[in-house]
Amino acid sequence: MRRRGQGEGSRGAAAVRPTAHRKALILRDLGRTPGEPAVFSLPSPLLPTGAIVGAILLAILLRPVLQRPAPGAMMIAVAIGVAFAFFVLLPRRLVVGEDGLLVSWIGTRFIPFVDIAQVSAHEGFSLRHPCITIALRSGGLVDLGTSVFRERWAERDALLTLIRTATEDFKAQRQEGAPEALVRRGRSHLEWARSLRAVGSGANLDPRTPPVPPERLLRIAESPVALLSARTAAFVALAAAGDEDIRKRLRVAAELTAAPDAKAALGGVLVAENEEVIAEVLEYAEARQAKR
Repeated sequence: MRRRGQGEGSRGAAAVRPTAHRKALILRDLGRTPGEPAVFSLPSPLLPTGAIVGAILLAILLRPVLQRPAPGAMMIAVAIGVAFAFFVLLPRRLVVGEDGLLVSWIGTRFIPFVDIAQVSAHEGFSLRHPCITIALRSGGLVDLGTSVFRERWAERDALLTLIRTATEDFKAQRQEGAPEALVRRGRSHLEWARSLRAVGSGANLDPRTPPVPPERLLRIAESPVALLSARTAAFVALAAAGDEDIRKRLRVAAELTAAPDAKAALGGVLVAENEEVIAEVLEYAEARQAKR
């Protein structure tokens, strides 16, 4: 799959995965550019049924105020109506990343692809509007309405296919073990940061350990299935090399990451100004990895 700032064959085996190729074609059909975050605007989860039920309940609750208007009461009624309209019209945001789905509305929820058991289509309750249901391995369900208009089934089906294919592509990848040079091995995070920067500059970990090829570091840095601590360490090593093409690839990899903690760690490496800050980012990535 072509990525911004790189050629077709630059990612090795990942570039020829059938699922990755299908995903790129689906993104193109949806008007999205492979190599850039796939962001979709979906209707508010209150639409359409919740809005109708909510409007009826509001009318019942506010009826006494409307029948006997008083200045203060009317202001409260108007404020409640405006707040309700805001939430009804506030769209839900869906990001289809390399590692999972990020769903945002009032709050934010990340759904890792590894936790998805099944993705299916269904029609919304009562008004029959296009929806997607994501069944989780934990037994939970996540419903995403893609439109409030019944005739827009094709858009729902295209997004459904994208999520299914992205899930398959993630699960088709295999985790590559991190080389010894990326492992902390009991050192302080500051010592680890300095060692990683030396590795990225081509230095040996020790006289018996040869330098790690940049290609291997890139495979780990760009892999959504790699451990977050390993990905972050690879980012630190590669960022120290000072190669602008590599930094572009790292920026793309960070942008395509949907998990907020992983995105923060990877992006933090790219903007870190000194080794002390890098050490803090590494510590954060290690702590977040331990909670996964």
